[in-house]
Amino acid sequence: MFVYLINILSICLYALFFCRGRNAELKISKILFLVLAFTQCAVISIMRSNIGTDYVMYFNGFKEMAQSGFSNMKHEDWEIGYILLNKIIGIFTDRAAVLFAVTTIISLAGPFYLILRYSKNYFMSVFLFLNTYLFYLTMNYIRQGIAMSIMCFAYGFMKNCDLGNGKKLWKDKNMWLFLLLVAVAATFHLPVVYMIPVFFISFIKLNWKTLPIYAVGLIVYFATSDFILDKLLSHFHQEYADSRFINNGIAFYYAIIPLIICVAMIALAFFLKFKLSRSLNLLIHLTLMMGFWQIVMTKHALFERFSYYTMIYLIIAVPEAIYAFKEKLVERSQNADTENSSDLHESKKIKPKKHAHLAECSVEKKSNRIVVTVSSAVLVLMFAYNMLGLIVPKYGAHGVLPYKSIYNLSIPDIDGWFKR
Repeated sequence: MFVYLINILSICLYALFFCRGRNAELKISKILFLVLAFTQCAVISIMRSNIGTDYVMYFNGFKEMAQSGFSNMKHEDWEIGYILLNKIIGIFTDRAAVLFAVTTIISLAGPFYLILRYSKNYFMSVFLFLNTYLFYLTMNYIRQGIAMSIMCFAYGFMKNCDLGNGKKLWKDKNMWLFLLLVAVAATFHLPVVYMIPVFFISFIKLNWKTLPIYAVGLIVYFATSDFILDKLLSHFHQEYADSRFINNGIAFYYAIIPLIICVAMIALAFFLKFKLSRSLNLLIHLTLMMGFWQIVMTKHALFERFSYYTMIYLIIAVPEAIYAFKEKLVERSQNADTENSSDLHESKKIKPKKHAHLAECSVEKKSNRIVVTVSSAVLVLMFAYNMLGLIVPKYGAHGVLPYKSIYNLSIPDIDGWFKR
């Protein structure tokens, strides 16, 4: 646990220098912050040894595939893209540490790009990535981590897909590029094809009439899930049939904070009177999809994986939501000041230009205080969520505790302080 807490603390310290004051306005400062943060995460992941519940499976799988060469292109139920990656690395070395280094870089490249290209707040995005188990996932669900990274590059195509002015969807190159990336990601983790229906659902304009779709979907799912799963697992992935992943769910307290964020997103949509940009409409959909699967996984643990495919976008959704909230606060305050300005001029004889300047400063300070309060609450909640995942499970979320290094470094063991 010591390594992960130091990682978070040091990234917070980097943010004090690179993400505040004048530095926050410089693109180079933001890039340097991200490079430092993700390089540090990469080092932690690359240097790990026997970290993650699936570590041994991937370790042994690589050894077997490296030895068999290209004569056998099948292994377990793994997808061809991941098998091919193992085979190519196996040409040069049979050291599993090299495989984990390569998969780490690929898995972190997508989130790095997503934050760099689309985040309204680099520090908050990185903080969310570290505290929502997404970083731990890349050290455990390796195939899914790669697929999720690829989907980070697909976000722009989702956002830019345009159906306005009677434009036909199939004539938009963004849709085809999105589908191409899904196809590539599916060669590493097939369940990523779930993002195709998510893509089409995201075009639904959110309003008080369409929001209940998610509630109806939950009710239908809980009523029919056992029957549907029995049918599906009789033909696909039969190893999951009657397993603990199907018969058992994940504890509900893991879903509480993600669901709080979902409720906050719905409240924001009402606050904005559903006047949402394409990007915000899309991100709220993705957040609600995450919440949907967070509830579903309390019945069937297997569906935790579906939740992560939309949770990855939370790292840019929350900063964008806070930005939209601030913009609306400023707009409302300015409108109120405009309505009262004539009375103020007469009663206190303040010149219009001077009043406008004072009002603007007042609005900015008020909105900044509110945004700082909201942002702080988000950071506290997400850190609490992280600690929940590290303290409650015996070996931490995704089995990342205790941290061990391939170089047998002497790392302070503080896990016991929290797990008494």
